[in-house]
Amino acid sequence: MRRAILLAGLMLLLASCTTATVSAPSATSVMPHPMPGAHDWPQFDYDSQHSGANPNETRISLNTVSKLHRLWVVKLAAPADSTPVLIGDVALSGGRHGAVLYVTTRAGALVALDAATGAQLWQAQPQGPHITNSSPAVDPSRRFVYSYGLDGKVHAYQAGSGQEVTGNGWPLTTTLMTNVEKESSALTIANGRLYVTMSGYIGDQGHYEGHVVTLPLAGGAPGVWNSLCSDKTELLGPTPGQANYCADVQSGIWARAGVTVDPASNAVYAVTGNGPYNGSTDWGDTVMALSPDLAHLTDAYTPADQADLNNSDQDLGSTAPALLPTISGSQTPLLAVQGGKDGVLRLLNRQNLSGQGGPGHLGGEIATIQACGLFTQPAVWTDPSGTVWVFVADTCATTGYQVQTDGAGKTTLHQAWRISQTGTSPIIAGGTLFFATTGRLMALNPQTGQTVWTSDAPQAGGTIGSVHWESPIAVNGCVYMSDDDGNLYAYGV
Repeated sequence: MRRAILLAGLMLLLASCTTATVSAPSATSVMPHPMPGAHDWPQFDYDSQHSGANPNETRISLNTVSKLHRLWVVKLAAPADSTPVLIGDVALSGGRHGAVLYVTTRAGALVALDAATGAQLWQAQPQGPHITNSSPAVDPSRRFVYSYGLDGKVHAYQAGSGQEVTGNGWPLTTTLMTNVEKESSALTIANGRLYVTMSGYIGDQGHYEGHVVTLPLAGGAPGVWNSLCSDKTELLGPTPGQANYCADVQSGIWARAGVTVDPASNAVYAVTGNGPYNGSTDWGDTVMALSPDLAHLTDAYTPADQADLNNSDQDLGSTAPALLPTISGSQTPLLAVQGGKDGVLRLLNRQNLSGQGGPGHLGGEIATIQACGLFTQPAVWTDPSGTVWVFVADTCATTGYQVQTDGAGKTTLHQAWRISQTGTSPIIAGGTLFFATTGRLMALNPQTGQTVWTSDAPQAGGTIGSVHWESPIAVNGCVYMSDDDGNLYAYGV
C-alpha cells in the first residue's frame, strides 16, 4: 500500500512539473514530459494586450501557492534579461510531445528547454553586435517561435526542432543600424502579424530613431512606422542625403511590452521616449495609435509638458499603455493607463486619446495620479466579483488600484493597497499576484496586498538572484523566472 501511494504521488508530480534539479542545460537528447491539458504562455505578459493575467491557471491558487517549491535551476550561457514564453504541448522528434520553455538571452540566443526538467533541447544564435532585452513570442499555430537576433532581424524557428524558417519575408529585418539601434522590448503577436519595436542603447548614444516594424505571420511585405520622420515609410538609414535618412534622433520605443494591441479596435499602441515633437512627423514622448498594418496614425496622446519631459529625459515611453476591459456604465468605457519616468499615471480615453479629435494636440488625459517612475508593465485583472484591478510595480512601491465608476459615469483609479516593495512587471495567475525583486519572487493576495509566499522562505527550496528587466510567468502549476545572474528557475506546487 505504501508503495502504491508513493507511485501515485510521483505520477501527480509528473502531471505538473518534475522535481529534478539541473545544474546546467544538457545538449544531449532528452525526453520532455507531456503535460495533459497543458496551456501556453505565448508572449510577454500572456496576451497581445500584455495584461499579465493568465485566465486558465487552476493548479496555483491562494490556497496552494504556499506550497510552491523550487523544482530546478539551470545556468544559461548568458543572462536572459527578458521574460520566457511556453508552449504546453510541442511535437518533437521521434513522436514525442512535451511542454517547452523558450527564452531569448542578452547575447541574442533563443534557447529551448524542457519545461519539466530544464534540460536544453536546442539553441539558435544569430550573430551581431551588442545586446538585446527582447522576449520571444509563439505563433498561434504553436508550430513556430519568433526571436530577435543581434543581427537586426527577427527569426522564425520550428518550435520542436529549432530549424529556421526562411523566405517570404523571414527573417524580418528591423533595423539597418545595428550599431546604434536595438530591440529592447517584447515581440508582440496580434492581428495575424508580428510587431517589433526598436530603440537605442544605454545613454541615448548615436544616431538612432524609434520605430515599429510588422510582418504578416504568413509572410509578405513588412510595414514600418517611424516615430521621427513618420512621412517616411521605410527603415531609416545612417547616410545623409539618402532618401531613407532622417536628421532627427532618439524617440526610441523601449517599454517592456513593446506595443499593446486593442482587442476592441485592433489598434496598435506604441509609446516613445524622449525626442523631438512637432505634431506632424515627429512624435517624441507620445502614445501613438496605429492601424494594424502601421500605414496610418489614427490618434495620439502627447502630454502638455512634452518639451519639459524631453529636456529632462523623463520618457513617457518607459512603459506601454495598460488597456482596461470595457467598463460598464462609464462615459469612457475604453480606457488605458499610461505611466512614465516622471511618476505620473495618466488615464486615457482610447476612443479619443487627445481629447480634441485626433493627433497633433497636446494634453487630453481624463485624470492623473501621482506615483513614482514606472519602468515595468502594469497588470490588469478582473476579479470574480467583476471589479477591474490595475497592479503597478514602480520605483517606490507595488500598488493595487481598483477601477471605480460613479453614478455620473466618471471612471477613476482608487488605491486599494500599497506595499513598499519595488519589483519588475507583475502578473496574475490563479487569483494570485506574482512579481520579482532582486533576491526573491513574491506572491500576494491581489485584493489585499498581503504576502502569501516568497521564494526566499526556507520551505521554497531556494531563491533567485539579482534582477533587471526579468519578470515571471505562471502556467500549468509552475512559475518560471530568469535572473540577471544567468539562471533560469522553475517553481511548482
